[in-house]
Amino acid sequence: MEKYEYLYGKKSSGQGGDGEQLKMPINLVLNGYEVVKIMEISVKDYMERQPSNPRVEETDQFYLWIALRLARLWDESPWLRDLDDDMRRDVVLAVTGYYQDIVADGGLWRSFTRLHGERHGKPLPHYDMAGDYVDYELNLDDVRYVIWWTIDGGQGAGTLDPHDAGLGALAMAFHSLLEAEYEQAPVPAQFCIARQVDLDSPADAQSIYNYAYWLYWRSFLLRPSSQQVMERAMPQAHDIIRRAGQADARPLLQDLNDRLMSTMPAGPIPLTIAQWLRLIIDDKLPD
Repeated sequence: MEKYEYLYGKKSSGQGGDGEQLKMPINLVLNGYEVVKIMEISVKDYMERQPSNPRVEETDQFYLWIALRLARLWDESPWLRDLDDDMRRDVVLAVTGYYQDIVADGGLWRSFTRLHGERHGKPLPHYDMAGDYVDYELNLDDVRYVIWWTIDGGQGAGTLDPHDAGLGALAMAFHSLLEAEYEQAPVPAQFCIARQVDLDSPADAQSIYNYAYWLYWRSFLLRPSSQQVMERAMPQAHDIIRRAGQADARPLLQDLNDRLMSTMPAGPIPLTIAQWLRLIIDDKLPD
C-alpha cells in the first residue's frame, strides 16, 4: 500500500465553505506503515494572507499551487515535524508570501533587509550571507530566515535555533522548489500596492488603511509578532465581548484592533505601523 494518501475535498463552516482543501494523512499506523499528520491549506487560508482579499487575482491560482506544493514537500520530509499543524501552515503561507513579495518587488522584504543592513551591516540577522546572495532576489538565507522568524516570532523568542540543521534542510528544499519556478512565476500585482499610493493624499486614505491592516495583521513579516500582540490583548477583547455581547462588540473589537495596530510595534525590527508605511512607501528610514 501507499505510505501516504492524498484526498481532495471541501471543508464547510457555519459561515460558508472554506474552499478547496488538500487533505493529508492523519497520525495512524496502517499495516506497519506510519502515516504522519500534516496540515490542510484551504483557499480561505491562502486568501487571508493576500493584500487583495477578498478579491481574487489572476495569479492566485499559481501561488496557491506553490503553497500546496511546499506543504506536500514538507509532509514528505522528516524536518521540524514536531510543530503543530497551525504553525506549519503559517510557515508555508509565510514562505509563499515572501515569494510573492520578491517576484513582485512589493517592497516589504526590500525595506526590511535595507533597514537591517543600515543598522547592522548585513541584510539579515543570524546569518552571514553566502557569496551568491543577491539583494532583493530569491535567496536561500531569506527562506531560512522567514521559516525561523515565523516559528520563533510566533511562538516566542528562543523556540528554534536559527542554525538548526532541520531548519537548514527544510529551507534548502523549499528554496529549490521556488527557484525552479522563479523565472516563469507571474507577478502578483496585489503586492505592489505600496507603489500606487501617496501617504499624504486624502484620496488614498482607504487604500492606505487597507494596506496597513494587511501589513500589520496578515503579512508574512509582521504577522508573527502582531499575533503575540493580539494574544496579550485577548483578556481585553473578552471583556469587551462580555460587556457588549457578541454582535454589539464587533465595532469595539475593530477599534481595539486599530488601536493595537497604531500603537504597538511589530516585525523582526520592531516598528510602529506608521514607521513601516513610511519605510515601504516613502523609502524613509526610521530614526
